[in-house]
Parts: sequence; C-alpha cells; structure tokens
Amino acid sequence: MLNDQELLRYSRQILLAHIDIDGQLRLKDSRVLIVGLGGLGAPVALYLAAAGIGELHLADFDTVDLTNLQRQIIHDTDSVGMSKVDSAIKRLTAINPEIQLVAHRAALDEDSLAAVVAGVDLVLDCSDNFSTREAVNAACVAAGKPLVSGAAIRLEGSCRCSTRAARRVRATTVYTGTAARPN
Repeated sequence: MLNDQELLRYSRQILLAHIDIDGQLRLKDSRVLIVGLGGLGAPVALYLAAAGIGELHLADFDTVDLTNLQRQIIHDTDSVGMSKVDSAIKRLTAINPEIQLVAHRAALDEDSLAAVVAGVDLVLDCSDNFSTREAVNAACVAAGKPLVSGAAIRLEGSCRCSTRAARRVRATTVYTGTAARPN
C-alpha cells in the first residue's frame, strides 16, 4: 500500500502505463544491493532512492576523498574523510526518507557476500576491481540472483546484465564502447 505522501512523491512515474500503482508497489517491495558507491554507484543509488526502491543495501569499504567529488555526485565537501556508505546514507535519506537503507561498511568476504546477496532481489556491481566483480558474480550465480554489472574507466564503459534461469547463466552486454571525443 502506498500512503498519501508516496502517491504524491511518485505521481509522475505512477502515471506511466508501464509503472502505474502496481509497478510502484513492486519498486517499494524491492531490495537491491549496490556494490561500490563511486563514479557508477553514486548516481545509481541516487536514482534508485528517488524512484522508491524500498530497501537499498549500500556496500563500500572506502572513505570519501576530495578527488572523488567531481565524479561521485552523491558525496560533497562535508563528506571528505567520511565512510562512503555513511555519506550516501546522509544524502539518500535527504532525498527520500521513505526508503530503508542498509549499510555494509566493511569489505564483504565470501560468506557475508553470500548472505547479503541471498537477501536481495537484484545486485548492481558498480565496483572498480576484478576480484570484487568475480566474487559478486559467483555469489549471484550461487544464489540465482540477477546481476547488473557496470564498468567505466577514462572515456570507456560497459554494462552487462546476467540472469540465472534453467540452471544456466545468461549474460547480455547492453553497452560497450568509448565516448565520442572532440576533434
């Protein structure tokens, strides 16, 4: 059930035929894990919170650095030195106090990652290293959870969506490429 405040907050997306009330309720009932709150995870968290995802799990063991601020838009100058998770929680709570935010401030090992993945509906890998990507992928395959994995370095980026169905993993590369460079 959506309360009056939620109906008003999400009214523009509820008007969309592909979302409507039922879709907004599905968003509210969803649990999503975001691994990494840097250049990709920051805007992802902002948009999912604004859209009304009911429970966001935020995983990052790093702290905010001044050099992060030009691309990690969830953080601000007052957040420098703060845990990225705590900085994100502060900003996301200000954007949407209706959602639940679950903090994972320590690096997730195999057991803790498996437990967190088992408790969510979707995993978004916004991390910046291969060992984390491999561990997240393995946990998602083991739990049968869908995984969206994004990567960006310099002017290149990619996005990959993986689902597990009928005992096999299906991966689709949505985008891989280089941003247009000025002449």
